[in-house]
Amino acid sequence: MNSIIDKMAADLGITSYDGEDTTSFKCRVIYSAMSSWLKAIAMDQPIGSKENHLSGVSRRHIYERGNAVLESLIKMNPETAPWFSTEDSDENPVVIIRNRLLNHGDLLNEGFDTNLALSITNRKQFISGYDTIYGEVLGENIIYSGISALRKNDFTNQSETGESPEEWLKGFLKSVWWTAIPSEMNELMYFNPAHKSKNNYTAWDSSLPNAIDEVILGRITINKNGYEYYLLKPKRKLMHKLDPFLQEQGYHIRIMLALRKKANNSAVAIAKSYSDHVHLKLSTHLPMKERIILESYAWPINRINDMLCWTMYGFIWDYIKPYFEALGIRISEE
Repeated sequence: MNSIIDKMAADLGITSYDGEDTTSFKCRVIYSAMSSWLKAIAMDQPIGSKENHLSGVSRRHIYERGNAVLESLIKMNPETAPWFSTEDSDENPVVIIRNRLLNHGDLLNEGFDTNLALSITNRKQFISGYDTIYGEVLGENIIYSGISALRKNDFTNQSETGESPEEWLKGFLKSVWWTAIPSEMNELMYFNPAHKSKNNYTAWDSSLPNAIDEVILGRITINKNGYEYYLLKPKRKLMHKLDPFLQEQGYHIRIMLALRKKANNSAVAIAKSYSDHVHLKLSTHLPMKERIILESYAWPINRINDMLCWTMYGFIWDYIKPYFEALGIRISEE
């Protein structure tokens, strides 16, 4: 079985980290191999597709064929089963990888968003010395990093420095529409950016915190796991309800991180650098943009749906780190 994993790793351009245990290496290889398998499955031509002029394949087709491949790989490597287990979640591991490929841009919606197809072959330089390759399963000099296919190049580029979280928040607050706070509202919980907690989850309270620039983030519970978020100016009795689309993009998280930065109480991420890779441990979840970057180029550490602990090559961390700093996250490097 190890020879099969080694052959897959060679095809994917993945090498074992210095000191990495065998099970962790197998999990990384199978995870990246499944992303290549799902891309290959997206090129299938099911019976009747040509006659009906259908492009791409259904999500169910990718799930069923991908699940059969993953089950075979786990059966041959049973020690990897806990890493791919999602018993505490509604998502299947194949669906998780499929969605990450879709967010990354390797899989594309086709027709009326009912089918998925492999992207046309193209490349995009994302860091000096490397291109991200879209629309290719395997190829000469391609290496996988997480679910992404990369190829070395000889070009250099200047990384762009984004605006600070304080600048972003200031601009966002100027762009929103403020209305009067109604006399009757459901009971609000308030985010306290000065709360000495590692995560944002425990920083909510029923009492008003000291306002940072007179702006407070509040929320109302609408169901067991759902909230509506509001920006509040209590002194001026004004409010703004966060748009559901922006909430889906994680703007409430972006606002929380920016408020913590302004309160000199930044969320902390720990990055441990080794000779050939970096381990990253987050204390809070990320907005969608930054989460997709991690999901595209890094490997989860503890299991496939682990959102807080990731491992990656050093050059990938060099690319990702500025995005976290622009959120207001303080990086503690070891």
